[in-house]
Amino acid sequence: MSKIKKLPLLVTRGSYIFPTFEQSLEIGRDKSTLAVKSAISEQDSKILLVSQKKPLDDNPKIEDIFNFGVLADISIKKEWKDGTSTVNIKALERVNIKNIELNEFYIAEYEVINLETFTDDLIKNKVIKHLKKMIESQDELPSDISDAVVGKKDANLIVDTVAHFLPFIPVEKKQQLLEELDPVKRLNIINDFLDDKKKSADIETNISKKIKSRIDEQQREYYLREKLKAIKEELGDMDDEGDDIKKYRNRLENEPFPESVKERVLQELDRYESMPASSSEANIIRSYIDWVMQIPWWEKSEEKQDLAFAREILDKYHFGLKKVKDRIIEYLAVKQKTNSVKGQIITLVGPPGVGKTSLAKSIAESMGRNFVKVSLGGVKDEAEIRGHRKTYIGSMPGRIIQAMKKAKTKNPVFLLDEIDKMSSDYKGDPSSAMLEVLDPEQNENFSDHYIEESYDLSDVVFIATANYPENIPEALYDRMEIIELSSYTEIEKLQIAQNYLISKVLDNHAVTKTELEFTSEAISEIIKHYTREAGVRQLERSIASITRKFVVKLLNKELKSLKVTPKVVNELLGKRIFDFTSKEKTSQIGVVTGLAYTQFGGDILPIEVNHFPGKGGLVLTGKLGDVMKESATIALDYVKSNYDSFGIPKEVFENNDIHIHVPEGAVPKDGPSAGVTLTTAIISALTNRPVSKEIGMTGEITLRGLVFPIGGLREKSISAHRSGLKKILVPIKNLKDLEDIPDEVKAELEIIGTEKYEDVFEHVFSEKPKKITHNLPITSKPDDAKKTNSKVN
Repeated sequence: MSKIKKLPLLVTRGSYIFPTFEQSLEIGRDKSTLAVKSAISEQDSKILLVSQKKPLDDNPKIEDIFNFGVLADISIKKEWKDGTSTVNIKALERVNIKNIELNEFYIAEYEVINLETFTDDLIKNKVIKHLKKMIESQDELPSDISDAVVGKKDANLIVDTVAHFLPFIPVEKKQQLLEELDPVKRLNIINDFLDDKKKSADIETNISKKIKSRIDEQQREYYLREKLKAIKEELGDMDDEGDDIKKYRNRLENEPFPESVKERVLQELDRYESMPASSSEANIIRSYIDWVMQIPWWEKSEEKQDLAFAREILDKYHFGLKKVKDRIIEYLAVKQKTNSVKGQIITLVGPPGVGKTSLAKSIAESMGRNFVKVSLGGVKDEAEIRGHRKTYIGSMPGRIIQAMKKAKTKNPVFLLDEIDKMSSDYKGDPSSAMLEVLDPEQNENFSDHYIEESYDLSDVVFIATANYPENIPEALYDRMEIIELSSYTEIEKLQIAQNYLISKVLDNHAVTKTELEFTSEAISEIIKHYTREAGVRQLERSIASITRKFVVKLLNKELKSLKVTPKVVNELLGKRIFDFTSKEKTSQIGVVTGLAYTQFGGDILPIEVNHFPGKGGLVLTGKLGDVMKESATIALDYVKSNYDSFGIPKEVFENNDIHIHVPEGAVPKDGPSAGVTLTTAIISALTNRPVSKEIGMTGEITLRGLVFPIGGLREKSISAHRSGLKKILVPIKNLKDLEDIPDEVKAELEIIGTEKYEDVFEHVFSEKPKKITHNLPITSKPDDAKKTNSKVN
């Protein structure tokens, strides 16, 4: 052994150069480049060459480098523009690598291994004889190896020459050949490796022969599949596909599938196994079998029958909605008593964002059933419900069966979302297909075109949702029980935000209530001036926006906590987006406050009337709908027919035009409930008497002066209270709806019922009108006209 020395270390990705051989290598890694330059400039071009254990590792650690390599001379042949270079390496001697260090590049100590020279004819002849046998038996050995070893006197050089000519040997084998010092043993390592490779080649040949005897060579896909199958047989691995088919047969034998389903699946399994796996029909059959076997045919979830628990769940996730919750509890009670779900389908109807979907989820949780949802918005094709025939390319079951597969039980709570948005076209009418789903007399044998076997939906609890009940197909509407969820009032939104939304948003953003506190005034500011919606989605988004902005300030260490006030809301959310209508500052002539109801809630609506010299015409502005235009005409005709009772000179109608305007002219307005307001505004303008700014009114008026009921009294009364009105006049038949109005509103707002317009007139102008003539249709003969008129007068 020679003296220990230290040289730069060039680590390769599995490139080996045996002693006395010369070879070019591409150098690209920074450490390798620095090691080469150091060897040339400082070590007389001497360098250590060693391989890393994992060729794909870009940054090998010291423990990932072999400790046996070669000492070599190195020179740079070409340096390229991308920083890489081509070097020429001539291996000199085997070396033992020790104490590898890493600074800018690898450097290590080494000991030169002085091999024993085997020039003895006995050893040399033994090696050459062994090599000749290898060349005869091993097809992998290049034929020119015999020429390469000619003239080699040392047995070590002969064996290294053979190793150098076999570049397909893996890294571990090359390292083994480098470290083995006995040339005969090295030659045996090469021979054993080639024997193993030949055995693998023989196995490959046998597999190919087996496959060629089974198939046509032109069927490439089939060939590959059979080849894979033969490889798995040779390795003893299980065939996944065959294993699946076996599992399916076992399930059919041991599990309580319906008899018709068992027979059908067994037939399909037999067909599938008798045809080539690569055929298109086999893929269709396999998909069909998978679908049928994965649908829940008998699995049921154990149902909870605890009404108190159901009430607790509904109250936990939903504020208010007393009537809705009571109806759901009644439904669950009857279901528990009769142990049946047959009956009308519960349909939750209301504007977006009021909690229809979440309410359905709560029903599922309270019953202990799985929950699935199908969105029907935009469904036009009947096949979306019933599925396609399985002979079509890309066919699959309809949405009902797909959802049942997701449910994994045959008794889930099934939400049919946005059922009012289904439509029909030339592909069929999906609403007709839904009849079989929802009708309890038919859904025991629901037929899906893809499955082709009757499926029992009678245990499913169907719940539908809709925004507009008038858009629900009539045939389906007849089978539904409509439960209306009206838009939330501002008071309810405030409670929902304080009890549900704030804690939810803070949890989602990992913020505590001590860090971020929302005041009631701040929430009211958001509700009134940054949202205009029926539900609370935008409210939640606004709260989340404030929370995100706070988190940014918190992480930037600008503040540690924040109390959100209306001023903070304005700073973080910007200028106000919406504004509700305020009551008039002064009582005015020809201006009357009406009450409006929109999908976003209630608001007050001032109506203005003016008159000027003309020919008795009526001008309507403010983008009024047809019904509201009719109400204005009715109001004017009623005033005309009773002008004397209201103290209006007859000549006013003949010599003046009347202009009715409803402000915010860009916003469409329609509905009959402005009739009373229009009538009062006309009388005020024509009699030059102001109407109190503290009074609001609503109600439909007839030509006889009767006041008919209206909708949305709850929202209208809340808007009147919010706007600062003190008294509102409503139809007397709407007084039954007072129980829906919040107590805090009723405590501060005087609500008066009116049956005829005379009642309205008396409250507004503080005097009774003169005798009102309620004109009735004339049904008598012309001869009796005088008699009839005398009765009316």
